[in-house]
Order: sequence, then C-alpha cells, then structure tokens
Amino acid sequence: MDLAAREFQTTFQVDLPDRPVTAPYHARRAHKKSRQGCTVCKSRRVKCDERKPACLRCENYGAECVYPPSPTSSRTSSSPSSSSSDPDRTLVSLSISDMVGKVRDAVGADLAFAPRAIGDYDAVVNIAVTSLNFYLKYSTDTVGTPLIQQVMRRDMIHVAFDNPYLMYTVVGCGILHMNRICPNNESREIAETYFWQRALRLYSQALQQNVNEKSVNGLISACMLMGITSLIPLRFEIKDSWVFTGEPSDLNWLAIQGGLACILKLAHKYVPGSIWGTAFGRNHEWESKLFRYDVKHGREGLHPELADLCGIDEDSNEDNCVYWFPIKLLSPYMELEANAQNAAHVTTWMGRISPQFVNICRERDPCGLVVLAHWMGLMCSLSKYQQWVEGRLRQECIAVCIYLESLEDPVIQPFLDFPAAASGYTLQVNL
Repeated sequence: MDLAAREFQTTFQVDLPDRPVTAPYHARRAHKKSRQGCTVCKSRRVKCDERKPACLRCENYGAECVYPPSPTSSRTSSSPSSSSSDPDRTLVSLSISDMVGKVRDAVGADLAFAPRAIGDYDAVVNIAVTSLNFYLKYSTDTVGTPLIQQVMRRDMIHVAFDNPYLMYTVVGCGILHMNRICPNNESREIAETYFWQRALRLYSQALQQNVNEKSVNGLISACMLMGITSLIPLRFEIKDSWVFTGEPSDLNWLAIQGGLACILKLAHKYVPGSIWGTAFGRNHEWESKLFRYDVKHGREGLHPELADLCGIDEDSNEDNCVYWFPIKLLSPYMELEANAQNAAHVTTWMGRISPQFVNICRERDPCGLVVLAHWMGLMCSLSKYQQWVEGRLRQECIAVCIYLESLEDPVIQPFLDFPAAASGYTLQVNL
C-alpha cells in the first residue's frame, strides 16, 4: 500500500461496526405546527393554506385533497395503525428498525434483484441499512458546512424515503466511506458498485422529467452527492491521472462536479423554497462578502502572478478569457484562514468552473493546469478538514506537478512550488 493510501485510511479512521448500530437517529427537533392542513401537504411536509374543499397546493399538483378527521375524533381512535401511519412520526426519532422499514419501502423490491454475490435478500437489506446508518453517523461530517451537514442528516433523508434514486445515492455514499476505511470486503465492494449503478440509472431517468417544486429537493440532493464516487475511487494511483494516460475521459471526475450548477440554473425559482434554500442563502451571503460580484472584468482582486501567467489584462472577463473566472474564484480562497468552515467553501470551486476551462485542462494546457494545481494544492493543505482529498486530489496534484515539471518551461517552473509542497511532492529541480 502506498503512502497516500495509508494516509487516506488513517484520516478516515472511525470505529466500523460489524452490524447496524442500535442507537436511535434523532432526525429533527419537534416543533409547533398547524394540525389542520390536508393529508397530502402533511405527507410532503409543506405548509397547507387550509383552503377547502381543496387547498391550493393539491389543486396545482392535481392531487385529491383530503383533510384528516378533527382533533376530537382523532383522540377517540386508539388503533395502532393510525399511530404508526402518522407522517410526522419520523421527525422525532429514527431507530434501526425504522431504517429497515424505510429502506424496504424505498428500494426493497429493487434489492431483490441485487447480485447474489452480495448475499441473499436479507443480507442486501442489512448492508443497505448499515450503509444508511453509517452515512448519518459519520459520512455527513466529512463534507460541507455545518448547515449543509444538517440538511444532509435530516431533510435529505426524508426526501430519500420517497425517491429511490436518492436513497441509493445516500447508501452508496455510506458504503463507499466504509469500503475506503476498511477495504477488501468483496461483498461490500460489489454492493457499492450495485448501489451506485442503480443510483445513476434512476437519477438519469429522473432528470428526463421537468424540474419542478416537487422534484427539486431530490435532484439537488442527489447531484450534490453524485460526484463523491469519482473523487474517492476504490483504487487510484498517480500513473492513472489523465495527464499521463492521455485519455481525456480520465478527467471526467472534474467535469461532473459542474452538474449542480446546471441543476440550479434549471431550478433557480424553486431553490429558495427547497430544503436547501436557507443553507444556499447563507452561503451566498458569505460569498458576497468575499467576492466582488460587481467587478465584471480586469485584474482587481485576482492573484497577480496567476493573472500575469494567463495574460489577463484590464479588458479580460469571463466571456473573452477562459482563465478569468477560475482565477477570480480561486484568488480570495488562497487568502482565507485554514479552518473547517473555509475548507468547505473552497471545495465549491470545482463545481463552478466552466466546461471550457475543464476542456483546456483535458488538453493539458499548461496555464490551465497551473490554475487547477493551485486549487488542488489548496485542498491538500486543507485536507484535515476535507478528508476525501486523500482519495484522489493529492495524487492528481502530484501528477500535474510532475507533468508540468517535465516540460522544463522556465515560466511555469516557479508556479509549481506551492502545489508541490502542499501535495508532498519534491520538485526535482530542488534536489
């Protein structure tokens, strides 16, 4: 096992359970709410305007609007079935037995067709439930800001109960995390492949439908997690980098990170009312203080040396210079204090660069690679806050440094000091 792999396993070290953990999952704090809304709005956990005979939301959805019995009549009923079907029940706590039921409801029928190499049906369900529990207890701590993590643990799970593609994505993230900590478990590795295959297939089908108020929560949630599997491959070595293989498709791990920007563009009018509205709004407030959104061209706020290297002048902008926006985003990040909150924000750079910039990196354009290497180097320096960096980015950063060093370009050489030092690579010229 190479040094990077050992570091990765050490960084992600947690107590890996052999069976599902029995501690309850507290989904969200109970809060005061209207009890008079229709059953459809309650099941979707949205506010009902209580208009009768049909509320506005049901009318817009084309759904049959049904109101529950009055509180008085509800109290007179003590049947177990009415209690267990309460749509607010999972808002209080979610035990392992609850998880089994929810996983069976969401993807249980589909799991019956999982490869036999994973095990029988009950074994597959057990792996899925263990993965979901692991995601909730550990995986969500490794990505995003605290507010993003909160949504991932709570609201996202409720959405996953009703969207099989998101349930597969969530359990895929959990089992991927387990497999990177404790590799060489054949049945779990096969299960990981199966979960992600189903997640991608069902997600692709969901994307064929129009993005609307009902689908936006699931689509955004799945998209945010989809890129993880490419950032933390099961096995990756420096020689596998696209700069050495010459295969442009080997940079797809970067290209697919831009998927969220596409979803947000399609769903922009629905985002404020989604489960992500508050978290994204807070991020925008923070970024507004960091970036000069009013600056649309020129060198103001840009890293001067990178701007010089890429030929950026006062007339350069996002439309006429492919390097301008990536450097505009990267420059203030390089001045931030190293902490968990800032590390989560720096991560978003990879999802905001343009396809045109990704393409010049595919072509191994030296200036583009320098900019990319600086972001990867920055992520390496923040890896203790974003542990997934050890899965691929550190090796990719070293690979780019080696490739650029081999060009023996005296203009490029000085720009390799930072990414090389951050990734742990010793430049040959310094020997």
